[in-house]
Amino acid sequence: MVKAAILEDVEKLRVVDYPEPEVESNGLLMRMELCGVCGTDMHLYNGNMKIPYPVIPGHEWVGVIEEIGEEAKGYEVRGNTLDVGDRITVVPGTNRYCGDCYFCRFMPHKPTLCTGRKVMGVNMSSAEIPHLLGGWAEKIYVNAEKFWVYKVPEEVSPEVAVLNEPMAVSSRALERAYAPGLPTYKEGFGVGQSVVVQGAGAIGLLAVATAELAGAGTIISVDVVDERLEMAEKLGADHIIDMRQFETADERVAEVERLTNGLGGDVVIEAVGIPVAVPEGINMTRRGGKFIEVGHYTDPGNVEINPHVICNKDMDILGSWTYPPTQFGTVLDLMRLAADRLPLDEIVTHKYRVEDAQKSIDTLKARKGIKHALTGP
Repeated sequence: MVKAAILEDVEKLRVVDYPEPEVESNGLLMRMELCGVCGTDMHLYNGNMKIPYPVIPGHEWVGVIEEIGEEAKGYEVRGNTLDVGDRITVVPGTNRYCGDCYFCRFMPHKPTLCTGRKVMGVNMSSAEIPHLLGGWAEKIYVNAEKFWVYKVPEEVSPEVAVLNEPMAVSSRALERAYAPGLPTYKEGFGVGQSVVVQGAGAIGLLAVATAELAGAGTIISVDVVDERLEMAEKLGADHIIDMRQFETADERVAEVERLTNGLGGDVVIEAVGIPVAVPEGINMTRRGGKFIEVGHYTDPGNVEINPHVICNKDMDILGSWTYPPTQFGTVLDLMRLAADRLPLDEIVTHKYRVEDAQKSIDTLKARKGIKHALTGP
């Protein structure tokens, strides 16, 4: 039997035992080593998203293959052969159950817009066989024909690989600032350009790390928690703006301008998820710069924005909704580059067993730690 934490209804989490499923030719059963607990999981728990209960939450995991079908051995997306004992990570979302909606047909380069998109740990119920369709379980069943499977490089530890999914979100957000643009003429992100990141949770911190690895110039992190601000500096932030010291939006905007020769950030990434951060981030962006909105995956309400500021700055405002499945490959390469440069393995500060998933939720609600993860058997 396999222990799993299932969400049965709003704020109703229970630990159950599921039987191990039979592995089909195109599938694999993996032992979960680590699975992140993230903001989306909290939204699911709080009932902010419509899902088909019961659901095993968790969509950020790394683990080791315990059993694999013959077909699945050839489904590693980079062409590697998969076998028992391999450490892998899996892109949790796929549009391969659809293919017929408008976005699948006419915008295949943006699979995350698919109206029939399936996401393990989010909108796939555990009610029926194979049950184990989320990361908060000791073992996870993956249809390797439908979901992209990546073999984890030897240089990347499980403590780092578990960050693959949130770093895919962060790195794609920064990549949104690349185009359209001419970096040589300060349009779009380029080497040596300034990046401001609002929020130093996992997404914000990994945006800082991505900017550092991508060759950004001045990197500024904005937050209110000492532990997070200290981690931002470890990951490459040249300056931090402590919101307890700079209490108003005007003060924080003025500090960004001071640190960027009076201009504002070339790129500003909003990773807070609070509406009032959006107009503040727009004001932090220099004229001709780019503002990237990646923090609002659910709808927390409205905020007032002055459209004259956008027009006057001749700026770009770009949304970033998850990532294409190719982004996992980008992140694994970034993680290899970061191995001796950045302490990505320090981002996960709290670990809990699957049966203690509720403790992780309660601790997160108390805003303790940076990143939480559940551990496997």
